[in-house]
Amino acid sequence: MNKTIKTLALASAITVSGCATTGGERDYSDSLYLRGQFAWWDALPEYKVNKVDSGLYRTEVELKADGQPYEFKFGDANWSTGTNCGYLSEKEDKVVTLDEPVNANCSAVFENFRFTPPENGVYGFYFDTRGEVPQVYIKKAD
Repeated sequence: MNKTIKTLALASAITVSGCATTGGERDYSDSLYLRGQFAWWDALPEYKVNKVDSGLYRTEVELKADGQPYEFKFGDANWSTGTNCGYLSEKEDKVVTLDEPVNANCSAVFENFRFTPPENGVYGFYFDTRGEVPQVYIKKAD
């Protein structure tokens, strides 16, 4: 009986360790887009993210400052679970302001971020996966 339990425990440990992955970080530059009202929510090639550093992605959008917020998300072409990234907490993360990171939930459904540009111009939208929780932030482009 004791030998059977040890054998089952060993078999379980081997099975679980066989499921561990060491594939490294995921590269979102091949599938992630900035999607929002400015693009009619389509996955357009001009809004596909580019990798700027390990775990950091960026794309640019020209926005008009008309006092109205733009709604947006990061997502793949099919809105797949795991790459449909909206805000994590409505209270803390829904509204994005310049240079202030907010947390993302990549299993989002209707959790669109909102950004009201302070002036007309080109803005860089960043998707940062270097921490435990993905983050989104916006910077005025140079």
